[in-house]
Amino acid sequence: MVHIIKSDIFRLCKGAAVRNVLLAGILIIVITGINMSGSSSGFGGVGVQSTASAARSLPGNGAEFLQQMRDDGLFPFFILAFAVAVLGAEYSTGTIRNSLSYFDDRRKVYYAKCLTGLLCCLVYSCLCLIVSFIVGTLLFGLGGFSLTLVIKVFLQLLLSIPLYIGMIAIGHGLLVFTKRTSITIAAYLIGLIVFPSFTNQLFQLFPKAEWLQLCDPLSAFSVLSRFWEFPSGTVGMILLFWLFLDVLLLFAGSRLYATADIA
Repeated sequence: MVHIIKSDIFRLCKGAAVRNVLLAGILIIVITGINMSGSSSGFGGVGVQSTASAARSLPGNGAEFLQQMRDDGLFPFFILAFAVAVLGAEYSTGTIRNSLSYFDDRRKVYYAKCLTGLLCCLVYSCLCLIVSFIVGTLLFGLGGFSLTLVIKVFLQLLLSIPLYIGMIAIGHGLLVFTKRTSITIAAYLIGLIVFPSFTNQLFQLFPKAEWLQLCDPLSAFSVLSRFWEFPSGTVGMILLFWLFLDVLLLFAGSRLYATADIA
């Protein structure tokens, strides 16, 4: 399993999709910061605003900008797309056949690749936070940073892990069907945009079915990005829902990976 993870990480610089998604996420943080610094209201940029950041104001310091970038929907968009691009590198190069022929147990390959995707999410999250720190400091000044903020960011990363695992499993399942990294990323991002509208419409029809909001990954990311502002019961329900969903997705994904015509 370790060999599979190492080979996937080795291919990080090989695929154009991996490089493009990596640069796109960083570029959007920079553009958003520049646009916000030139706007009196604080709005602007090309980030995908989530529920938590829909009414964001002009950052007063670098720490507030970093937190707003963490709130923003661009984090799950580009971090998860980056993980899918890494997982899809073998499909683009055709080397997936080598991995499957070398290992007898396809399930082991599947779980190793999901773990690789999770590691990519965590590393890319840290990279985006570093870029946000640099951009925020340059544009809004070095202020507001404290040990409390560092702890909150660390806890945000930990709380995001169940969502990362579930979304990686979904992305990996799409790769099995499409066998194309670009098509998978496009379908993946479109799904992240469309699915919240679908769950919101269902919620309008069934106002008492609050659990439907837990299914929306962007809303879940929004809550977890500011977990201290929400009731602990709400945060706990989101985590329990996604942990349960992770088990189902990983089980179904491993079965699919073991029997599907992947190569």
